[in-house]
Amino acid sequence: MRASLELDHALPPVLVDHVQVQQVVLNLVRNAVEAMEQVERRELTVGTRAVPEQEMVEVIIADTGPGIAPELADRLFQPFVTTKATGMGLGLSICREIVEAHHGRLTTAPASTGGAVFRVTLPIASREVEADAP
Repeated sequence: MRASLELDHALPPVLVDHVQVQQVVLNLVRNAVEAMEQVERRELTVGTRAVPEQEMVEVIIADTGPGIAPELADRLFQPFVTTKATGMGLGLSICREIVEAHHGRLTTAPASTGGAVFRVTLPIASREVEADAP
């Protein structure tokens, strides 16, 4: 498997519970790695970028797995929806709840080269909030 990082090191700060957001990213990466077990070409990309026009920062996890079946796409983030033989179908639902609790969004789309792209979009911290933060 080939993994690459495409990180913007000059991102503005976001005000989040880093442990929770770390768990979201870890779950998405783990899902991507597991999805790619079924394919020959295994490439994982994790990236970050600013979305200044929306005052957001985005974390992107892209894989070259089989992608998301169209019949599951609309229900993917609902509890108990899974493609895994041993999965409970709670991971993506919990991830979306965590991201939305941080006033962000968790979305997915097909990757242009095959596979799936998940985007975690989080609001940039305002200067007033940063000054008040512990």
